[in-house]
This record gives sequence, C-alpha cells and structure tokens, in this order.
Amino acid sequence: MRSILICTVGTSLFGNIKNAKEPEEDIAAIKSALEQKNWNNIALLLLEQENSSRICGAEINSITSIYKKRLLVSKTRLIFLVSDTEDGKNTGQVLKLYYENRRNDLNFDYVDYRVLTGLRDDNVKTFKQQGLKNLVKEISTEVRKFSSETIAINATGGYKAQISFAGMIGQALEIPVYYLFEKFSEVIELPPQPVALDLALWLNNYVLFEQLESENIVKKSEITESLENEYLSSLLDEEPEGETSLITLSAMGALFNERCRLQFAKQETSILSVIPQDDTKPEQKNIHLRDDHGKDVLQRFSEKIRRSPYVKKIINSLPFNPKQINPILGTTSDGVIDFVLTWTDPGFGLCIQTTGRNKAETNTIALHLVKEFAENN
Repeated sequence: MRSILICTVGTSLFGNIKNAKEPEEDIAAIKSALEQKNWNNIALLLLEQENSSRICGAEINSITSIYKKRLLVSKTRLIFLVSDTEDGKNTGQVLKLYYENRRNDLNFDYVDYRVLTGLRDDNVKTFKQQGLKNLVKEISTEVRKFSSETIAINATGGYKAQISFAGMIGQALEIPVYYLFEKFSEVIELPPQPVALDLALWLNNYVLFEQLESENIVKKSEITESLENEYLSSLLDEEPEGETSLITLSAMGALFNERCRLQFAKQETSILSVIPQDDTKPEQKNIHLRDDHGKDVLQRFSEKIRRSPYVKKIINSLPFNPKQINPILGTTSDGVIDFVLTWTDPGFGLCIQTTGRNKAETNTIALHLVKEFAENN
C-alpha cells in the first residue's frame, strides 16, 4: 500500500504568482512575499487558497489530485526533488513549509526536498551526466529504504527530460508514475516505457557496476575488456582526462543497475538453485591464512562463512583494504571471490574459493555471501 510520494519539481509556483491577474488583496500579498523572498509567509498565504487553484502551482495541484483519487493510503512521507538552481531550491523550501504545516489538510508526517546536483538548464553535459543520474540515485535510495510497493512518483513538475526520465525510472523500479496535464482536472498514470533488462550482463559485470556506483569513475584502461560489449558500453559515459579517459555510469546505466539489483533480489533463490553446492562438512573445509595482524578476526569469520554450501575453502588472507566500501573486491570466472570485511577499520579480507563455474555464478554467490554473512556486521 502506497504512503510515500516522490515529486519532481519545477518553478511553475513562482511563475504563477508573478503572472497572476487576480485583483484580490491576498494575491497581492503573495506577490509581495515573493518579492521579499519570505518563503514562510508564501506558504502560509497559499494555505488560504484552494489547493486546486492555478496560483498554487503544478506540484500542489497534482498532489491534491493524487490524494483525491485515493492513490495514497496515508500521508507518511513526501520528498520533493528540485533542480540545482536558486529558484528550484527556493521552491523546495516553500513546498516543504506548505506540507509540514498542521493547518494543511494534506500535511505529511515527514517532508523534505533534495537538490539534484547538476540538474540545471545552463549546462547540457552536466544535466545529462550528473542531474539525471542523481534523479535515479534519489529515487533508488527511497526504494532501498522503503520498497517500491510503498512509493508513488508524481512527475508533473520540472524539465521535460526530467519528467520523461522519471517515467522510465518508475517503470524500471515498478513504481506508478502520475502526471497532471495543464488542462486536465486530475492526474493520469503514465504508460510504461520500455527499459531493457539483461540480468546475465549485470551479473557478469556486477563488480564493475558496483565500482562505478561507489567510486563514480574508473580509468578506461582498467576496463578495456568490458568495453568490448556494445550494450554495456552504451550504459557508460566517457570523459577525456589528459592522456587517458575516465568512465562513469550514464543516467541510463545507473537506472539499469538499480533495475537489475531489484530483479536479482526477486530471483536470487531460483538463480542459486542451479549453482552446484559443496557437500563437504564445514569443519573439513580448509582455511589458510597468513600470519598477519587480524588473523584471529579472519579465522573467526572464515569458520563462519565456510558454513555456506557454496564455499569450498579459504585460499588465503588479502592485503588490507581500509577504503573498500563493498565487501566484494573482485571475482573470477573460476569461482574465486576477494571478500573484504568492510566493517573492520583495517579492511581485513579473504580470498575464497567457491563453487562458481563462471563469472555470473561467482558474482551470484558473492552477492549471496554478502547478504548472509556481512550485512548484519
């Protein structure tokens, strides 16, 4: 049941106030408050207007319609995604004040606005490489925290490209997306837009996707082999940097990564079922560790993780990786996983032999081991 609403935001609110022709004194007061940049006063004065009135702007009008159509079961959480401009940020402030106010019949328990860094119309390259990618990131963050079943997207406000891409994000992450056309009296649900899914490609290149997500950029020279895949290359952006080039995830690449992550979580059990298991008793699986600092910590964790039927033995300990964010440092096509205990300050790590017979199987096991043995540490 949906109780969280994510809204893309434009600046129609300020434009409507500036262009309002009504002679009423309260309209004049709102205009005066806008000139003075008194955001709190604007929010209070807007509460005196009908929330379906044009002067309230596209965001308030569409949220009103969404609630009237009972598309939300409760008003738990409201997140506004604003452009990286002064007007965008100021609009976010007004909307936050408006929906936090207890005098508002449509007030939400929690209201916030997030600035989408790079989402501005004076730099096409930044808009594409940063702005749209941050749109994916903010929505995906909410999905990871609260699940797609609790969220709806209101894509009425903002740039046209932003609205269109929000529709694709919703379709990819299985979230309904609503839009209020200017001359319509109620919102409609945007039709699905095709987003390709190739889970095998994602599994074969999972470590690269995670590296690009956590570190943002990698040198092109480090992933030359991966770039031979035409579809994978289409999900990446290349930026010249001196004598080399840097590679980042494109906005579509970030969306592809999130969609595959969601689908893998749903299919993990069936994917694991076709991977062979090692029936050796856990206590008989060999553990070999270097006599280094942290050996006692690694020994305890090795004894724990070898209980997995997909682990065959612990090959050795790894050099320290204190800056590693994801426990999966690397994998091979013959079942080896470099696994870092990211919850330890020095970044202790293990080289683990698993039953994986190819890169996709090894990465599947790696993801499973993280969930089973690392997420609760």
